[in-house]
Amino acid sequence: MPRSLLEFQTEVLYTLFDCKHSAEVVLKGYESALLLVTRTIDKVMTGDIQLNDLVVSKILRQDLQKYRSLFPHVCAALQLAEAGVQLVRGHNVQYIYTHASHTNPLRRVTPLEFIEQAKEQDYDKEKYRDMLLDAAETILGYFGFDRTLYGDAVRSKNRKWWHHLKERRLKDVEIEKYS
Repeated sequence: MPRSLLEFQTEVLYTLFDCKHSAEVVLKGYESALLLVTRTIDKVMTGDIQLNDLVVSKILRQDLQKYRSLFPHVCAALQLAEAGVQLVRGHNVQYIYTHASHTNPLRRVTPLEFIEQAKEQDYDKEKYRDMLLDAAETILGYFGFDRTLYGDAVRSKNRKWWHHLKERRLKDVEIEKYS
């Protein structure tokens, strides 16, 4: 997970629980957290974020030739190996999502070393927005967070179990407000 997402989750938690009592969390804290989600998504979508804050780091748990699936970190490692970089088990591979929906898995990510050489590289704004929404949903889902407000209707439709859980949680929140 990129450093910016970890910092985002921490900030959401602090914002959400920066209240004197539990009723404020539901009313004031949740609204403040939603505002933070909106501001952070705006930063990602407008490119107002440093590429170093978007870097994903993964360790190769086995030798590169033993992988049978093209996970993003494996794709980045394969690109590095093609460029002559010696990679062994335990190597930390750093990459950025540059075109996460590309049909060729090897084109979905770019190793950090290549981005530093190019000096100018764009990142996949939609992928990072989705990662932010996943992080927000993990924390704010209990309060009824709905990612469709941020334009993610397709993914939300495919998660019927999540809607059922969300409805139950909303009922719990309403009961808690009036108790």
